Amino acid sequence: MIIKCLGAFLASIAFSVIFEAPKKYLIHAGIAGALSWGIFLIMESKVNDVVLSTFVATAILTFISHLMARVWKAPSTMFLIPAIIPLVPGSGMYHVGYSLIYENRAAAVNYAYETLLTAGAIALGIFVIDMLFRNKMLQKIRR
Repeated sequence: MIIKCLGAFLASIAFSVIFEAPKKYLIHAGIAGALSWGIFLIMESKVNDVVLSTFVATAILTFISHLMARVWKAPSTMFLIPAIIPLVPGSGMYHVGYSLIYENRAAAVNYAYETLLTAGAIALGIFVIDMLFRNKMLQKIRR
């Protein structure tokens, strides 16, 4: 698990560099990526559900990203986007293409379904926590 989290850490840093994030935020984005992947691995081992694990990991990552944004006075996307990369279901899309090439349509449909659910879990996890933070900010502005 530690090696997988280290890989997520390095992948998040690499994507921060690709997205031209300021150097002072690279380590923070890497830590967020490692945390999100660690949370995913722990959840997946406990509940054995990739979609639920992805949702929980994304929601926690979004919350952490908002906190990091406030502490380091940067946009939350500076931490969220690179750190979400380890959770993106790239292998699912690979398996869809592979199954289609070898004419295994049942497997392709199964992989496509799981991949779309996982992508939806990522979107929903970001949306829910982001709306909670926005509502909290609106309440502060109205006071």
